[in-house]
Amino acid sequence: MLAPDHPWRQFDALGRTLRRHLPGATAALFARPEIALDGAGTVTWTSALAGQPRPLLDLPDEAQAAARRILADHLNAISRLADELSRREPDDPEPAQLLKRAIVYPGDESVYVIGDAPVLISWGGTDPGRPPRAVGTPDPATVPPPRRRPAWILPLLGLIALATLGVGLGLGIWFWQLEETEQGLREDLDAALANHCDPVAPLVELASRLDRIDREDARYADIRMAVLTEIGICEEAALFAERLATEPPCDHLSTLDEELAFYDLEREPFRALKTDLDRRISACTRVDGLAQRFDVVAGDCLAVAELDQEIATLDEPKRALAALRVGLDRALAACRLAETLGPQLADAFEDCTALRTLARETAPAFVELDASRPPLSEIRRGLDEALARCDLADHLEDELARAQDDCLALAGLDETLSRHDPDREPLAAVAGRLAVALRQCADLNDLEQRFAEANGDCDSLQALADGLEGYRNNLRFLDIRTRLAPELQICSEADALQEQIAAIGGDCTKARALAARLADQGDPRFAKARAALVAPIADCDRIDRYTQRLAEAGTDCTRLVALERDLKRESAPTLRPVRQALDERIGPCRPPPPKPVVVQAPPKAPPPEIKTGTKPTIPPPPPQGSGSFAMRGDCTGRLTIDPTSGWDGDRVRHIVTIDPPASERVARVTSTNPGCRNCALRKIGRNTWRGDLFYGCRGRGIVQISYAADDASGRVICSGNGTGLCLGRRRKIAKRRL
Repeated sequence: MLAPDHPWRQFDALGRTLRRHLPGATAALFARPEIALDGAGTVTWTSALAGQPRPLLDLPDEAQAAARRILADHLNAISRLADELSRREPDDPEPAQLLKRAIVYPGDESVYVIGDAPVLISWGGTDPGRPPRAVGTPDPATVPPPRRRPAWILPLLGLIALATLGVGLGLGIWFWQLEETEQGLREDLDAALANHCDPVAPLVELASRLDRIDREDARYADIRMAVLTEIGICEEAALFAERLATEPPCDHLSTLDEELAFYDLEREPFRALKTDLDRRISACTRVDGLAQRFDVVAGDCLAVAELDQEIATLDEPKRALAALRVGLDRALAACRLAETLGPQLADAFEDCTALRTLARETAPAFVELDASRPPLSEIRRGLDEALARCDLADHLEDELARAQDDCLALAGLDETLSRHDPDREPLAAVAGRLAVALRQCADLNDLEQRFAEANGDCDSLQALADGLEGYRNNLRFLDIRTRLAPELQICSEADALQEQIAAIGGDCTKARALAARLADQGDPRFAKARAALVAPIADCDRIDRYTQRLAEAGTDCTRLVALERDLKRESAPTLRPVRQALDERIGPCRPPPPKPVVVQAPPKAPPPEIKTGTKPTIPPPPPQGSGSFAMRGDCTGRLTIDPTSGWDGDRVRHIVTIDPPASERVARVTSTNPGCRNCALRKIGRNTWRGDLFYGCRGRGIVQISYAADDASGRVICSGNGTGLCLGRRRKIAKRRL
């Protein structure tokens, strides 16, 4: 279970960094870890080098010393590269840190040799139980003591020499062949190195020959190392040449120059690469100077044309001039567009349709050619100002259309228009229509003043209506016409009532009906009608008064005689029906013929007077329809209507009783009658709530009562409804003497 940032997990990144800056032989120093997926933790180390790996400690002293020197050179080169990367790329410290962690020396027991090339396993300070050590420092715990030759080694060597004396001649021939082969390899190596990687095929062929004649990597270690190192250098040079062939941008050339400085620039092919890179940097410097000149003269079409002619004569790399060429082409195109748009803008200066068409057609060119810089900036500014006037005219047109009946808004539009140039089109047309609307507003104000001064004068109102005939189709005067119409209607109603009163005659029914209509009319225009109705109403009141006296007199001759005497004082002809009725009833009151005397029994004694305070009363009956009503929901209980309430002005009292255990959950009982707002009932007992309706009874009728019981979260537990009666006014029994 390795951490995500463990060096072993970054083996590929480590190899890319090393091959980018150092020969391939240095990158081959580290073996690749392959961790078993069976959970056993087994790590298999593989190397890209061909040959049989041998532990360093199993080699002879001379071979160990040679391998240690090569190992130290590789580790020191990697250490210097890590320091250089830390200095050059402070914003990306990860590659340098990876190199520094990788070269922590794991100990001699982790060093193997393939051919003459050392290879590390357990690199990166991961050897169990061993703390990290300095770069290139061998592990003291694993450095074996110097080997001492046993005392018997020399006699043994003598015997061996005597034994091999017989085969010396054959071995001599074999050694001579080896020397000839090695001499040929060295001559081929010198010839391949003299090519300086051009071509690299001889080096590849030489490496292939070494693999064929020395499969076990037992000989020619220095030749093999030289071939592999040169091939690595050639690969690095080829990669760098490929990067230059892509013509990188000028701002990348300095980075390439820094990377190239790590190589030996005195030898080929790096010398040629350096020459090509310097040439490109010089060309970029010249192009930078031209770009600065272009920035200075941008907007000056004549100077831009001269610079374009000068650049056309330069023999610079196309990629270096590409950006400047694009800028020049855009500047020249902007000059040509400005030369064309100037006259068009002058011709369409006050034509909003033409201006908008011109803006729409030139919008892509303005975006592409950067209209914020001369020479297009002046044309764009003029076009924007003209379009702003058109937009303002459109806005004022819309506001004028919406403000036709709002003179205050029209005054605001006039104030807005005065801050601009109202004498130029397209604002001049809007200013003309606004002036007409403001004159109509002045006329409307005059009519409003006359309307206020009329104050119910029907003649003045009619004159005002006649004056409005000239504005019949103008919506601005619709409001005053609308308000004037009911005023004239009232005048017409007052005239009609006067005509009805004049034709009323002695019809008291009609007179009282007209009086009822006039009772709700406080307008002074009905004063004449009310004055004309006074006399008919007085006659009707007189008739009603004598008619009532006649009805109350019954057969009481004394009262009938008194009524006859009063009628004789009245001269109104409308009392003739009352006189006729009195004459018919008063006949029996004339002196009758003598009658015999009849003795009557004494009257019964009246019951004793009942005194209950200042006024004897009979208690009113209880209202009908009250009672108890069941409830519904998750609880049982009842809604009880108080039978003592229900008279006019009383609030209908109702009592809600909820049976345990549901009553323990009830947090609030609220009336849910329509129109009731937060009408909570008051808790008067453990299971009882009481409340009064939020309105009192008026007249007679049925009162609907409903309520709901909620828990603490506001959820309805149960509810119920019922009905009560409103019984009208309380009946009182007048005091009587018995």
